[in-house]
Amino acid sequence: MILKHTRIHLRTGAFFLSLAILILFSGCLTIKRTKETVHIPDKIVVFSFDDGPNAHGDTTARLLEVLGKYEICALFALLGENVDCNPELAKRIHDEGHIIINHGYSDKWAVLMGSGEFTRNLIRGEQSINSALGKDLYPRLYRPQGGIYTLTQQKIWRGMGYTMIPGTAKAYDAIKKGEDREKIIKKIVGVIAKQKGGIILLHDARDSHTRMEKHFITEPEGEFDRSWIPGMVEEIIILLQKQGYRLKGFDTAAVLGIKTL
Repeated sequence: MILKHTRIHLRTGAFFLSLAILILFSGCLTIKRTKETVHIPDKIVVFSFDDGPNAHGDTTARLLEVLGKYEICALFALLGENVDCNPELAKRIHDEGHIIINHGYSDKWAVLMGSGEFTRNLIRGEQSINSALGKDLYPRLYRPQGGIYTLTQQKIWRGMGYTMIPGTAKAYDAIKKGEDREKIIKKIVGVIAKQKGGIILLHDARDSHTRMEKHFITEPEGEFDRSWIPGMVEEIIILLQKQGYRLKGFDTAAVLGIKTL
């Protein structure tokens, strides 16, 4: 067992080292190290969730219940494939007043795509969302899968009328399990305190529906199990409210500088 975990940590360390080298020497940007900034007033916090919608364990549905309980308007960066598998959840997210972000169609990282593939992936993601909502996505918001992108890709989405929405408080929860929730809570609350507010980035799903189905067969309680996310989010909400942060009662789109109809 120790050897197994050691191998996992070594693979994870090698992955992030390779990622750091890629960002450093390729001129790539990340959603934190970005030229597209959002200036949020002090003491305001916005929640955002990537890779949904996710029906496993009713994760996204229960997350919506938590947000509804505290009257919080959140951002949901949806993968087109997951929308195709759960169109009713995508529509519910929209109908309950949350803001939808196009996260592309597949779970392939944006930075690993050429311009043509990137454009097609972005368009296909939008088409899936439009089909589920029964109307065109507006405002047109984007968040790159993997959180890393190139300046060429930035020109493409801007040319298509998209605005990129970053995340400023992350704990890399997508590669962690429910047993790590206390560490994630501590990290998120600490970053928010340091920044005096910001955009929290968490994951109500992990990658595409296809990939999740495959991993649930071999590791049902692994990183792809996100059923613990709604409960953890409620804990974060309660802690931030006690510390005087505003999580509701403001126009989320206006705070983010998003133009709406």
